[in-house]
Amino acid sequence: MARALVGGTAIAGLVCAVLSGTSAPAVAKNNAGAVIGGLLAGAVIGAAVASAVKHPTKIYVNKPPPPPPPNPWANAYSPKPGINCYPVQQACYTTGGAYNANWTWKVYAK
Repeated sequence: MARALVGGTAIAGLVCAVLSGTSAPAVAKNNAGAVIGGLLAGAVIGAAVASAVKHPTKIYVNKPPPPPPPNPWANAYSPKPGINCYPVQQACYTTGGAYNANWTWKVYAK
C-alpha cells in the first residue's frame, strides 16, 4: 500500500515537472503556497515511507542456569597410603572400601 502511494506521488511529481518545464516563463509572484504545499507533500510521503519500515521484534533471553555446586566428595584426602578420608562423612576407609575406625578417630575425634 505504501509503495503504491509513494510510486504514484513520484509519477505525479514527474508529470508536473515535465508540464511546467514546457510552459512560458512565469512572472515573479508569491510562492508561499507552493512552499507550504511542498512541505505538506514531503511530510505525507515521509510518513508513508516511515510506516513501511519493518522494525525488529524484541527478543528476550532467559538468564543461564547457575553453575552446579562444587562436588563435596572431591575433598577426599589420604593421610596415609591405603587410607582415604572423606570430610563430608567425617569417616576414613581403607582402599578396599572397609570402614577404618582407627583413622576416623585420629582425624575427626579432635
